[in-house]
Amino acid sequence: MGRFQNKWEQLKFAVYCFRQAKDGRFVKRVKALEEDNLVEIESYGDKNSGEPVYFIDMEESHSGFFAEHNKLLALLYFADKYRLRPVVRFHPGYCYGEKHPVNGTDNPFEYYFEQPGGISLEELWKYNHVLKSRKENSKLAVSLNKESGGYARSELFLNEMGRITAKYIRLNQTVDAILRKDMKEIGICAEAGSGRILAVHVRGTDFKQHYNGHPVQVSIEEYCQAAAKLFYDKHYEKVFLATDDLDAVERFQKEFGSRLLFYRDVVRSKGNDTVMHSLSERENHHYLLGVEVLRDVYSMAQCDGLVAGLSQVSYAARIQKKSVGEEYGDLVILDKGINYHQKENCPN
Repeated sequence: MGRFQNKWEQLKFAVYCFRQAKDGRFVKRVKALEEDNLVEIESYGDKNSGEPVYFIDMEESHSGFFAEHNKLLALLYFADKYRLRPVVRFHPGYCYGEKHPVNGTDNPFEYYFEQPGGISLEELWKYNHVLKSRKENSKLAVSLNKESGGYARSELFLNEMGRITAKYIRLNQTVDAILRKDMKEIGICAEAGSGRILAVHVRGTDFKQHYNGHPVQVSIEEYCQAAAKLFYDKHYEKVFLATDDLDAVERFQKEFGSRLLFYRDVVRSKGNDTVMHSLSERENHHYLLGVEVLRDVYSMAQCDGLVAGLSQVSYAARIQKKSVGEEYGDLVILDKGINYHQKENCPN
């Protein structure tokens, strides 16, 4: 099964499986994993767990916050399918990681979230039978889409990721308190009494570079026109704008004035430079970039309608909305297709 480091590890896992031989469901799952050849077995200590532990060790990546988060949901779907108990670690080179502990941890995943399986990294190192994730595990979730690759996501996929989010994703106490406080102050919560709110996500900055394999850029004017039409036709009271682009804030302020809600303590930029790679002297800058985009997604999920393009953030907002058993009353997705122009993902 998978890639065993040596014969001894293979023997130990065989003994472990033998002890579970009377559990028909367990045996069926293990055989399915064996056929897929998608996991590795590792041994860190001498502790036995009551069920297989699945170590989601995210690979180094330079993707955005929700590009990584949505990859994680796909791996959690794999864990859920095979009834594995997940433990998550994000790579030290994670774009939203710091070079020092944040919220009491060196694991960037735990800056923001609680461990989904109730097992800490410290506990993980004590177990002698651990299944380690591989990137191929995410294909199980991707197969839920009607079209493979690109940015296409089916309703079946989004519904399942909503279920996975509800089951496994929990903000830690620190981040949960920050988001609740900020959302209340801006007026995006049930008790705020601000009436119907239309969420708009404008993906700007580096999307203007027309990355190969990424959605064709939707202009700020196109976003604003679509939002204005829905706002007036469906009688919304407020617009919440989530964006990384300063030009978008200025255009929406001109259109909606005092009816526009947006967070002011956010790092945004003009032009084509991504905020993700921005530099700042503020303490815990990269961690705070993660808090800001998380807050945008949770805020959008509280709204009644959504106008957005194809992006990992807009998918995340839809998934978060579904995770609490809700749907947007109005949903407008601006889709101009995908850039296909060169072999490299990003232009020079």
